Amino acid sequence: MHTDAEASEARAVPLERDERASGTIASDLVIDIASAAAGEGDLENILFATLDRLQRAIRFTGGSIAIVDRDELEVRAAVGPFADEAIGTHLPKGPSRSWSVIVAREPFMTGDLLATELRVQTPRAAGAIRSWLAVPLIRHGEGIGLLEIDSIEPSAFDEHDLALMTTVARVLAGPVELALTRDAERRAGAIRDAFVGIISHELRTPITTIYGSSKILRRRGSLLTDEARDQLVGDIEAEADRLHRIVEDLLVLSRAERGRIELGAEPVLIAHVLRRAVAAAAGRNAGHRFESDLPPQLPPVRGDETYLEQVVGNLLSNAAKYSPSGSIVRVVAEADDSVVRVRVLDRGIGISADESARLFDLFYRSPNVTRTAEGAGIGLFVCRALVEAMGGRISASPGTDGGSEFLFELPIYPDDEPPSAPPS
Repeated sequence: MHTDAEASEARAVPLERDERASGTIASDLVIDIASAAAGEGDLENILFATLDRLQRAIRFTGGSIAIVDRDELEVRAAVGPFADEAIGTHLPKGPSRSWSVIVAREPFMTGDLLATELRVQTPRAAGAIRSWLAVPLIRHGEGIGLLEIDSIEPSAFDEHDLALMTTVARVLAGPVELALTRDAERRAGAIRDAFVGIISHELRTPITTIYGSSKILRRRGSLLTDEARDQLVGDIEAEADRLHRIVEDLLVLSRAERGRIELGAEPVLIAHVLRRAVAAAAGRNAGHRFESDLPPQLPPVRGDETYLEQVVGNLLSNAAKYSPSGSIVRVVAEADDSVVRVRVLDRGIGISADESARLFDLFYRSPNVTRTAEGAGIGLFVCRALVEAMGGRISASPGTDGGSEFLFELPIYPDDEPPSAPPS
C-alpha cells in the first residue's frame, strides 16, 4: 500500500487531459514511438522509450510492458511509483485477466478495479490502483505481450485512450518481435559457445581426476598407504559428484532454453528436502560447518522435489565454494500465509549490491570470484530457472554480517488465489 506522499507524487502528470486528447498529439506520439523503436535494437530500450513517450500523452499513474516468455508473462519495463515492484515479475499462464487479454487478443478497460474480483499482483499497488487499461501486442495472429497503464483515480481512461493504446500496441509489435528474435539468436550463439567451453574444460577436469585416480588405485593398490588410498577414493567421489551436478545443470539448461521444464504436480515437504540437502552438502564439504534453522512445522510447497533439491544443493555448493574452510553455512526457513522463504547464508568473499541481479544471468561470474574458484557460470542461472518454473522467486544480496545471502521463496500448496490483474 502506498503512502499519502506517494499518492500525491503519483497524481503528478505532464499534460492536461484536453491536450492529451487532441488528434495531433496522438499522431505525433505514434510517429515518435515508431521512429524510436525502429532505431533501437535493444528490447528494454524500445519498451522504456515507448512508456516514456506514452506518459506525455495519457494521464496515468503507472504503466508497464510485459512479454510472453513460453508459459509466463514477464514485466520487462515499467514506469511510475510502483515500477520497482513490477519490473522482473512473472505471471504464470492461467486464469488471469492479463492472460485473457493476450489469449483473446482483445483489450480490457475498467474504471474501478476494486469493485471487481481482479487484484494487482504487486503488494504496494494492490490497494491503490483503481483504473486499468490493457491492450495485447499481437504479431502474426499471436499475442506476444501486454501494454498496460493504470491510475489511482477511478474512471481515469476513456475510449480515446483505448484507441490510442491499441494503435501504439500495433506499432510496437513489429520492433518487439524483431528485438526478441535478435535476443534469441544472440542467446543461442552464447549457449553453443558455452557448451563447447564446458565440455572442453568443466567436464574434462573431473573426468581426468577420476581416470587418473582409478589408474593409480588399480596399478599400485598394494603399495599405497591407507591414508593415500582414502585420499584417492575421496577425490574420485568428490569429482564424480561434481560431474553429476554439472550434467544435471546442463540438462536443466537445455530444457529451460527449449521451454520444456516439466514439474511434478504433488506438494513437496520442503523441510525434508532442506534437511536432506544440508546433510548431503556436509558430506561433500568436510571443511565447512552446515547448520539449519527450520521451524517445527513448514507447510508443503508447490514444486518438484527433485528440482527443489537441485536448487538447494547448488546454493549450498556455491556457498561452500566461495567461503573459507571452517566457516559456517546456514539455511534458514520461514513461512507466511502464502509462501515459504529459504535463506542460504555464508561468511565468504561476498557480493556487491550492484551485481546482485546479474549473478543469475547465464554464464555470468563475478570478477571477485574468478580467481578464487573455477566455475561455468550456469549454477545460479539453473537455480533461477527452476525456482521460477515452480512459481517462485530467487534473489541475492550482500550478507548483513559479511558474505552473501541467497533467498528463494515458493508458493504454499495449494495456491488458491482469485484471478489477478497483471503486475503493476
